[in-house]
Amino acid sequence: MKFAFSPALLLGGLMLSASFSALAQTEAPVTPVPETPPPASAPVTPAPAAPAPGTPAPARPAPARPAPMASGPILITVRTDIPALIGGQKTTTPFVRTLNIPVERAAQIRQAGKITASLDADLNRFMDMLEKVGQDARFMQLEDGGQWAVVQRNNLKIDREATRANVLKVLQDKFEVQANVVVTGQTPPKRTLDFFAQKGITHFLATGQTGYDGSSPERIKNIHVGATNFKDRLFEGKTFSFNQMIGPISTRNGYVPGLVIAGDQTASGVGGGICQVSTTVFRTLYGAGLPIVQRQNHSYQVYYYDPQGLDATIYQPSLDLKFANDTGGALWFQTEWDDAEKVLSISVFGKAPKYDILVDAPRTLSTTPSPKDRLINDPTMKLGERKQVDWAAPGAVIEVTRRFLKDGKEVKKDVLKSTYRPWPNIFRVGTKK
Repeated sequence: MKFAFSPALLLGGLMLSASFSALAQTEAPVTPVPETPPPASAPVTPAPAAPAPGTPAPARPAPARPAPMASGPILITVRTDIPALIGGQKTTTPFVRTLNIPVERAAQIRQAGKITASLDADLNRFMDMLEKVGQDARFMQLEDGGQWAVVQRNNLKIDREATRANVLKVLQDKFEVQANVVVTGQTPPKRTLDFFAQKGITHFLATGQTGYDGSSPERIKNIHVGATNFKDRLFEGKTFSFNQMIGPISTRNGYVPGLVIAGDQTASGVGGGICQVSTTVFRTLYGAGLPIVQRQNHSYQVYYYDPQGLDATIYQPSLDLKFANDTGGALWFQTEWDDAEKVLSISVFGKAPKYDILVDAPRTLSTTPSPKDRLINDPTMKLGERKQVDWAAPGAVIEVTRRFLKDGKEVKKDVLKSTYRPWPNIFRVGTKK
């Protein structure tokens, strides 16, 4: 018979043992014998002999306590090695995934002593995922130190029955919490390490990043559409062109109307927000040390692009962002965005770089105060309505120095200069009666 462990029961046992011991150490009183004997028909039962004063009673044996069951979670873990390319050398890197059954639920399953229907369903989903976990080789940051490597995530072949046996063993062993998934093989994805090794794309070059907090849903949509053009994208050529990489900015390609800078005001236009992408790409390739062929800063300081002096505007078909590819090989782009944090990141990889690149913090050489507020009549808005569409920004001349280092020593540098107009608060005022 199995007993449930109860702190309350344990406490009661301790109290009972303590009172029993105290009673045993108390001298028993003497009971007087009655003068009239009991009737003959009544059996005489001799009274038990009282213990001598100071003699302890025999100790009672302590009740047996059941061994405690494991109180932790149930951890069902796969551990294996998958192919990786680090610094141009083929190797492996650990792949670990765990299905965590929380403590409270684990206790219920252990009490049942078997793989329950709900656990079996979770286990099947976990093994299904592992058999389809494959992903084309791409650059990832390794957990140990953040080093970049090409990782080839293979689909795994799982021995399901052996894995279930491991799980059942853990359920029935009161001291175990860890069950191992049994891997019998791996299946490679379509794009393997060889794709990068053959093209000489083996090293991280730079990451550019911008924030888009405060963007409208339309602007965020256009950022996604534009940035997708740099998601696992190969570039092979001598001159990088942003406009060629993204293609036409049109509704046909998924862009929606949003606010764009047009002349001396902000107006609605298809693709509003695409300069978030061009600015991020500019920071990526500038940080990688590529020579600038064509770049134009915005006409005024846009708060999305802090720190100022590292932005790039584009306007199809005339205004483009271009860099010379002097790396001696192909470039590989990867992009990530986080809409919760409102951050866009674009990274570039290629051959081992000739220099370490250091980009100094922007320096403001001069500033000009913002002009007075500007009002724009809008016949589509009701009379008396007022809506702010632009926010004031001072004019400025800003410089950024880029340094090229070899073995920690500066071998050359260049200076990027940006000139921004002073910009007013702009309000649209309704005139419709």
